Amino acid sequence: MTHWSVRHADVFDADADGLICSANPNLNLSGGVGGALLLRYGEEMQTHLHGYLTKNHRKFVEPGTVVVTPSCGSPFAAIAHAVAIDAFYDTNADIIYRTYKFAIAQLTAVKCRNIAAACLGCGYGRCSVDEFIKSVAALIAIPIKDVDTFTFVTTNADLVDSISETIAANVAT
Repeated sequence: MTHWSVRHADVFDADADGLICSANPNLNLSGGVGGALLLRYGEEMQTHLHGYLTKNHRKFVEPGTVVVTPSCGSPFAAIAHAVAIDAFYDTNADIIYRTYKFAIAQLTAVKCRNIAAACLGCGYGRCSVDEFIKSVAALIAIPIKDVDTFTFVTTNADLVDSISETIAANVAT
């Protein structure tokens, strides 16, 4: 059974082998967690992401797309770059939920059992806290095979409180 939690912290301090980070449709590591990845670990990850676009003859990807990269020097075994927004940064609970599910499937396929996740659609994305919480409630309601821990990590204290309340209300201990 998956242990769900939330931390008010820097996502790079999470004790996990897999990371779900928010990505934009152009797969540019230009802001938020992606920008921090680029600054901390260099160009290798950006090169990998742009290579994905080139290989697939794309200039951008659709919401719900997840591209997994190797560590590229980060503390994580694999990173799932999850696109839960459109080109105008719009999103909703259903898109976020489906994107998390796909990212989890991609990370478990490469044997990640402990996952840290940024709050998709909540940074530059235009997702309200209430809409995001709908996706969290739906996600924690389903059994997730092969995931021991799943930790939402954010620097938004209000979001931490809302996620914590949702976990407490929806997960049997």
